[in-house]
Amino acid sequence: MYYAEQLTIYVTEGDRLGGKLLYQALIEEARKLGLAGVTVLRTAIGYGPQSHQIAVDWTMELAPQMIMVLVVIDQPTAIARYIPRLQALIKKGLVTKELVRIVHHAPMEKKENPETVSPLPEQSTMDNLNNANQATDYEKLTIYVGEADQWQGRPVHLALIQEARRLGIIGATAVRGATGYGKNNEERIMLLGIIELSSDLPIMLTFIDRRGKIDQLLPIVQQAVQGGIVLRDRVEVVVHT
Repeated sequence: MYYAEQLTIYVTEGDRLGGKLLYQALIEEARKLGLAGVTVLRTAIGYGPQSHQIAVDWTMELAPQMIMVLVVIDQPTAIARYIPRLQALIKKGLVTKELVRIVHHAPMEKKENPETVSPLPEQSTMDNLNNANQATDYEKLTIYVGEADQWQGRPVHLALIQEARRLGIIGATAVRGATGYGKNNEERIMLLGIIELSSDLPIMLTFIDRRGKIDQLLPIVQQAVQGGIVLRDRVEVVVHT
């Protein structure tokens, strides 16, 4: 287990930079800088600083105003290289940075000298807050894999949801990314809607349950995820019906 940093970037789908869409330019910039991967999610309903009304993706005139969410997870040094480029490229939008706890990381190509994250000052603060809050015993696993990834003859995302259901995990969701790249497809950026490229779009899986149940699921996740990243964080459940 170690800590990394996560950037969450919110821009409008129709924003352009030169002759290309802004979110595509941000993906390309991340690749140039050697970041491990980018997952892009397209919201169904939302608004941003340029929206005068709430945009919905089923309304043609509002669809270009949909919010695109880019998630980037990497070493703090890599994130630090990327942030100045974001600040230069994004004229209207939002970017947040947070510590994330990585419990499994399986890049397709093993490095001879893999980077490790040195303890950060914020880690102890985060751990103290988590340990002090005994009101919740719930945790969340967030898993990023490719749609075409397989495990035991099944797509990884489907297999993990089936395993979670078998274990009685209370919450499981899979969100298909709109575009992105990772270790399995670092030679090309996947685009939703292009048939030959859309078979390995990023998938974001989320599982939520009590710590003991997550402990049961995690070894299965570590076996199944051969090219991806797994985050584990404590969450407070305020509604569960």
